[in-house]
Amino acid sequence: MNKTGLIKQVLIILVFSCIVALIVNAVNPKGISVFDNGSRYSKDIQEKTITDIPNNPYDTSGNNQQKTLDKPPNISDEGFVKPQNVNLELAKLLFDKNALFIDSRTKPEYDSGHVKGALNISYNDFAPKSKEEKMEIMKKYNKEGTIICYCTGGDCEVSIDLAYEIAKLGFNYVNIYRGGYKEWEEKGYPVEK
Repeated sequence: MNKTGLIKQVLIILVFSCIVALIVNAVNPKGISVFDNGSRYSKDIQEKTITDIPNNPYDTSGNNQQKTLDKPPNISDEGFVKPQNVNLELAKLLFDKNALFIDSRTKPEYDSGHVKGALNISYNDFAPKSKEEKMEIMKKYNKEGTIICYCTGGDCEVSIDLAYEIAKLGFNYVNIYRGGYKEWEEKGYPVEK
């Protein structure tokens, strides 16, 4: 086989693999939105102060009527709002606006360093619990509050799994920060050790 024929076969395999991966991702209930750009976040969020943010995850008083975030259009087949991906810039903006950051790694990983103020809910400990036990853990947080789940970053996917577990409990503004602790720390953003 000549070099041109080999390159052609490699390109065909590569294109076919990408198509299969996109199809599998699209039908997977935990699939990641390829075209998600955080569009549910309105432009005026940047001008608001922490106390102005109505989607405060700590406010369970019911007085949280005005919404900064657009109603999520991404309802799953099971009836919950699918978590959205957020990039580093948006994660930092939401951090500055008092969003609840949840570190989904194990306690030893969390203790070795985490986003400042982040809560540790290890996916490995959370997932096997009953729905009632999960609700007990999450009852002190606003279901309309902004939540950011993260893990190490890179190949780590427990943040995705935890975000879906929380969303299935009726939390409507759960987000996944895929860059994770590694990217956050490298950028020099606030951490605790």
